[in-house]
Amino acid sequence: MKILIIRTYPNKINVNSYNVQEIGLAKALNQKGHNCDIVLFNGNHPDHTELFKYGSEQTLKIYWLKGYSFLKNGFMPSVHNLIPCYDVIQVHEYDQLLSWQLYRKQLKPTVIYHGPYYSTFNRKYNLKCKMFDRFFLATGHPKDCIALAKSQLAEVFLRQKGFLNAKTVGVGLDIANWATLDTGDIIERRTQRMDSTIQLIYVGKIEARRNLSFLISVYRNLLIRYANLHLTIIGTGEPGYVQTFINSIKDLLDRGSITYTEKATQLELASIYSDADIFLFTSHYEIFGMVIAEAMYFGLPVVSSANGGASVLIENGISGWALPEFNEIDWVEKIGLLIDNKRLRQTMGHKASERINKDFIWSKLADNFINAYQLAIDHHK
Repeated sequence: MKILIIRTYPNKINVNSYNVQEIGLAKALNQKGHNCDIVLFNGNHPDHTELFKYGSEQTLKIYWLKGYSFLKNGFMPSVHNLIPCYDVIQVHEYDQLLSWQLYRKQLKPTVIYHGPYYSTFNRKYNLKCKMFDRFFLATGHPKDCIALAKSQLAEVFLRQKGFLNAKTVGVGLDIANWATLDTGDIIERRTQRMDSTIQLIYVGKIEARRNLSFLISVYRNLLIRYANLHLTIIGTGEPGYVQTFINSIKDLLDRGSITYTEKATQLELASIYSDADIFLFTSHYEIFGMVIAEAMYFGLPVVSSANGGASVLIENGISGWALPEFNEIDWVEKIGLLIDNKRLRQTMGHKASERINKDFIWSKLADNFINAYQLAIDHHK
C-alpha cells in the first residue's frame, strides 16, 4: 500500500526529537514492505520535501507544507494535491477541521487516529468538541469510517460520537536510540545495586495538569516513613509556574531529597531510567503519556493516575498500579509496597518491560494499522 500520514496539528515539530509518533509508525510500516510518507505543518514557510534518514540507509519522505492555524486547527491547502497519489490516508483527531474534511469526503480511504477523551479537567477541549459536533459532525460523517484510538477512554469517546468502527490500538515506542541496550541486564544490575537509597522518578511537564503538588505531598508523606528515598524530577514548563513549583520544594532541594533537572537527552534519560527504582506519574489528564511506556521499557514498576495511557499500559498489580483517585493514603500504600519489597520491584519491572516489548513497540503495533488501512480500502470500494 501507499500510505500518507497527515499530521493536522498547527504546530511545527522537531522530527529529530525522540518518539515522534508519525516517524515511528512510518518507519515500521516501511519496514513491513509498504510505502509510507508523512505530511507535517510548516507554518508560513514554503512547501518542501525532506528525505528523512534513519537506520543505515533507509529514508522516508516528509512533506513540509505551508499552512495556517485557526482556533488550534491546522490547514494545509496543498495537501489535496498529494492525496490522489496514495491508496489510503491517515488523519489525526476526529475534531480537527482538516481531518473532518478528509474523512467526511472520503476522496481516498481514510483512517482516523485519535487520542483525546472526555475529562472534567479538560474543559476547553470539551467545549471545543461540543461546538464541533454541533456545527460540523452533525452535518454527517460515514458511519463505517475506521477510527483507531490511543486508549480505551478514547475509543469510548469516539463511539459516543457515532464512530462505531473504533478500536483501541495504543501508541508505539520507537526504541531506535536505545536499540543497543539490554533491558534485562539493566533490571538485573538494578537489583544487585548495593546502594540502599530507593530512587523515585518523575519525567514530564511542570504544569497544573500534571498535578505535581499532589506528587510532592505524597513524597513528603513517604519521607516520614522512609529515610532512604530520593526523587528525581525532569521537566520544563512556563517559567513562572516552574519557579513557583521550585520555591515550593526548596527545603527538599536543599536537603538533597529531590534533584530537579529541566532537560535530559535520550542517552541521559536511558541512564536515569536505568538507575531509578520506581516511576511516579500523577497527571490529571493524559492522552497517552509516552514517559510511562519509556519507564516500563526500562523495567520500572509504575504508580500512576488512571489516565489514557496508564489504562492501556499498566496491568494493575502486575506491572504497577493505575490508581483511579488522588487519595494520598492509597498512593503512599502502593509506593510503600514497592519500597519495602525488592523482589516485588524486580518482578513488576520485568513484567513492565515485557509488556512494552511485546505489545507497544511500533513494529508490533504496525499490523493493527495495516489491517485498519485494508479495511478502509475495502469499505471504500
